[in-house]
Amino acid sequence: MKSLIRYLPLLLLLHTQLSAEATKEATPQTQKEPDTQVNGKPDAVDKTDAAENTDATDETDADIPESDSKTEIPKQERKKSQYKPLFDIDIEHEFKNPKEAFEETRQLILDNYYSNHITEKALYWAAIHGMLRHVSPPEHPELGAIWTPPQYGKVSEALRGEQISLGIRSSFNGNDGSLTVNSILPGSPAENILQPLDRILRIDGKALRGLPVNEIDGMMNGEVGSSVELTIVRDIKAFTINLTREKFKVVNLETEILSDNIGYVRIKSFAAGISDELGEKVEQMHKMGVTKLILDLRNNGGGVFVESMRVAEIFLPKTKILLRTLTQSEGLRNYVSASPESKPLSIAVLVNQKTASSCEILAAALRDHGIGMIVGTKTYGKGVYEKTFTLKNDYRVKFIVGAMYSPLGKSWQTKGLIPDFASEVDDNTFTALMGVTPKERLKKDVPMITAYKLLLEKK
Repeated sequence: MKSLIRYLPLLLLLHTQLSAEATKEATPQTQKEPDTQVNGKPDAVDKTDAAENTDATDETDADIPESDSKTEIPKQERKKSQYKPLFDIDIEHEFKNPKEAFEETRQLILDNYYSNHITEKALYWAAIHGMLRHVSPPEHPELGAIWTPPQYGKVSEALRGEQISLGIRSSFNGNDGSLTVNSILPGSPAENILQPLDRILRIDGKALRGLPVNEIDGMMNGEVGSSVELTIVRDIKAFTINLTREKFKVVNLETEILSDNIGYVRIKSFAAGISDELGEKVEQMHKMGVTKLILDLRNNGGGVFVESMRVAEIFLPKTKILLRTLTQSEGLRNYVSASPESKPLSIAVLVNQKTASSCEILAAALRDHGIGMIVGTKTYGKGVYEKTFTLKNDYRVKFIVGAMYSPLGKSWQTKGLIPDFASEVDDNTFTALMGVTPKERLKKDVPMITAYKLLLEKK
């Protein structure tokens, strides 16, 4: 299967993915078709209520291919696109001499702000943030970002499936100043030491009450080999532990064969190489008689953009459209499977409100081609993708460069993918269920039980 995944050369969806190293590591198989319009125009102007703004990407904003050069972008006459944007980005009112007004405002702030601690550098930084927020959806301003070199290093590691951390996924309760442990990453320093629902009250002896979240994040993070002391409350017992930060490979794939020829696959994140790993697992399952599959994408916020299409190629044969995109430089493009062989499986895709981006690409493709039904709740609704550019000072900026549409030409931006069969489990129950084996999970996980029953009905 691994050789099959790499069988044909592909044009990348974007110039490079992650970095030059990651691109060499996993070249996509997907082919690109010439301009094709979907019923004249894609469904790009459908306005809906904003999706719930949940923390769909714990580690990184996911789909961020990177430009591989620091060259000047040539100035040229820009033509207005025939396609309307998915959200408002222009201004309605007249704005005379904008560059002059910007410089004048900057100087007025420097001359008149009540504190002389304001600096020109800080104002330029804020201006960049403002531009990036403006070209992002109002409900998801974080899709535009600027990173320092160390910050981007952590982003790259996350997309490669690597982390330097304690391996704790947690949420902060500002009322009592505690971090509640939601899950522990396998292979991490916290594995077999902390448990879900443990509460962290102090970090290196410092109470967390009143501290901003970014400061708490900084206290939890650190260099490889550095240690941290955590004060923990478990049930009614309080104790202190010391953990050492390590670099470890995140386990992003969970598979198991259930019964009735039904397999289970959970993808936690679309890290680089996940498609190769999954391809081998599906090949093994197929040889063992699996004809139906539960594909669990719940709480998966995305990852490496092109990996989702490589995964789709495992199930969709050559010439099947995987994704349609719209960019300024290329217009509307189709991306089709180049896989000479695919596995004929019936698939039930499990989703929830934290299923986003790359997951939505995969779920939409499987449903549009009639081999996958979606079970769960409405997804996150990220139907755009970003690209990361390297500035001359080695900082990175990322912002939206394209819109995405399903093979049938439908946008899921903001509105998300609506499930074919609605089924829900609350966050606390979901967290607890992810701590047991898939076979044990099947006894109590209502969406998973629903998917299983639906697959049993398939011939």
